[in-house]
Amino acid sequence: MSRNFQARVWEACGGAPIVAAMIYAERMGANQARVLKYENSGDVTGDHSRVVGYSADVFVKADSGKALDTPFSLSEPEKSELLALARKSVEYVVQEKYAYEPPASASATLNQERGAFTTLKESGELRGCIGYTSAAKPLYITVRDTATLAAMRDPRFSPVSASELPKLEYEISVLSPLRRVTDVQQIKVGQHGLLMKNGDSEGLLLPQVPVEQKWDRQTFLEQTCRKAGMQSNCWMDEDTDIFSFTAVVFGEHKS
Repeated sequence: MSRNFQARVWEACGGAPIVAAMIYAERMGANQARVLKYENSGDVTGDHSRVVGYSADVFVKADSGKALDTPFSLSEPEKSELLALARKSVEYVVQEKYAYEPPASASATLNQERGAFTTLKESGELRGCIGYTSAAKPLYITVRDTATLAAMRDPRFSPVSASELPKLEYEISVLSPLRRVTDVQQIKVGQHGLLMKNGDSEGLLLPQVPVEQKWDRQTFLEQTCRKAGMQSNCWMDEDTDIFSFTAVVFGEHKS
């Protein structure tokens, strides 16, 4: 598909101990995390194409209503910029056959590293949806990547054709960090999305999906299991990890 669009590998050394520390901190009551310092080797060499990163983080128990960070939000101009970028990215890759290289965003918010999904619809029907759950790239680059992948690489659909471009509608979901679910009663339909994982099986549904489908909590859990390719009762398996997240969801709608 591209000569400029390349997959990158993001991997933590000692991933298992990191996850163990996070789980232990959560079980001890931690409900907030903050990055104290992050740097990578590219900050010294100037070459950010391949780096080794170093991060210092802290997990704490914050009082209710006293979160360490301001809730994430986007202004209307920022939403418009991301939607225009998603459309430009899809049109460019379909017509030019390689990925669009956007200019740097002037928005500090859009330069924050955030996970996001881009959803494509045609005549109200799903036409592609792919996203990044981890906050590994600036948000505007994440939207460029996910829009491109949704158009060209969603395995459920054939690649978008040039004739379809005028018919597409775009929706973007900017994700909060994932949070492990210890009690399914905490899951709120319409507020939370779900990620279900057991071994190599993994599936995710965005917060708007159960609302659109008019599902209750149990159906939402069952359908997330099915999205992961597992039995509908997999959420009751002690080996299944369930994560919830919220999202800032916005889109364009043709009349």
